[in-house]
Amino acid sequence: MRDTYLNSTFEINDEVISLFIHAARVLDDRVASLIPDTRTKYEAAVKKHLDEDSHYADEDSLYAMAIAKSTVVNRGVNWIKENGICMDNILPGKSTIPFIGQGAFAKRFLVEGSVVSPAPLLQITNSDIMLIYDDNDDENDEFVSDNDPSGMQLLVNYCFGHKDSKLLLCPQSNAILINHCSSRKNGGNYCGAEGPNAKIRWASGWDPDTPIWLEMSLDQMSAKSGEKSRGLSFEVIATRDIKTGEEIFLDYGPNWEDAWELHRNEWKPPNEGTKFGNYTPLHSVRSNFLFRTIDELKKKPYPDNIITACYWYEYKEEGYNPDERGYYMADDYISEGNLDSLYFTHLWACDILEKTTVTHYEVRIIREEEGLDDVLLTMFPQESIIFTIKQYTTDQFLPGAFRHYIEIEDSMFPEQWKMSYDDA
Repeated sequence: MRDTYLNSTFEINDEVISLFIHAARVLDDRVASLIPDTRTKYEAAVKKHLDEDSHYADEDSLYAMAIAKSTVVNRGVNWIKENGICMDNILPGKSTIPFIGQGAFAKRFLVEGSVVSPAPLLQITNSDIMLIYDDNDDENDEFVSDNDPSGMQLLVNYCFGHKDSKLLLCPQSNAILINHCSSRKNGGNYCGAEGPNAKIRWASGWDPDTPIWLEMSLDQMSAKSGEKSRGLSFEVIATRDIKTGEEIFLDYGPNWEDAWELHRNEWKPPNEGTKFGNYTPLHSVRSNFLFRTIDELKKKPYPDNIITACYWYEYKEEGYNPDERGYYMADDYISEGNLDSLYFTHLWACDILEKTTVTHYEVRIIREEEGLDDVLLTMFPQESIIFTIKQYTTDQFLPGAFRHYIEIEDSMFPEQWKMSYDDA
């Protein structure tokens, strides 16, 4: 592109650049806004950055990077230290609370009162849009929705709210990793006698928009959100010194705890005959079940929500040949990995066909979603097979699954966001 431009007799003038901007605006206003709007500005931007970006192999990348750099205000280290805010104080890891999944852990020592994590927020001004309605096909194969909602979307569990408002505020940062704990009766005391070590507050000086939005009504917030304007932010702060590697906890509030206790006491697995069938929690299966071949499953099947999955690098036709039965050696495709990790990679649904040794199987890798043929592997190691949840039967889809927002203290929740008697 660069040589074409420099050597071409085609004139790039303000009118042509205006045409490019209009074409880009059809796809994305934000991208269009980055293009210099005159030839003079375009040439100045390109000339400034061409030499320093000359390591880019292709001309399109070279020019794109040059234009992108012209839109960025460079900040020095001192400015960053004075005005920046650290985004990587916490890391994900397996929570110390049994069966809870991920948690947030301190990457470094965090002194009392310091910001653990900034949390820009998504504003949902009416939580009713989070309601889920059962649907089915009637005799005419048309959508049918019940009048009463069957639950709420999973996102609600990661949002903050207030009992007197339909507003939900959903963090858009790693703050969503932080689990609940308190020293109250229903808190579980998983975080020890000291209780939680962090709390939320409205963002301080790093976010100039939050004070403005705190004065708005819900209608004004809704209108501004519709214009894609930036909104509110929280920040999570340490309520005591937090050591490196220590799990971070928030108190989700007494109403959240009461709702969780009620759910634990009253929730029952789905009825037989539904797509969830004899639902069994995954941790129970992993603790009490042995792997079974497809023939063994005919007599003693797994729970309807459970399947086996195999840790396997994607099949490549070149380089390896199957045996006379069409099986490939698993050693050619098993990679080093940690199945205890929270982030499984190269994990595929699979069937166990035969047990070949005490620790190895013959398996079939199922690739129907990829539109590819299944793959047969022999001498597949047991440690590379796990139980997992069948698609569409996870907590996200389970009827009656626990849903409750994290509570915002009344003292920090603006009065104009609360519902009046007429609103309720």
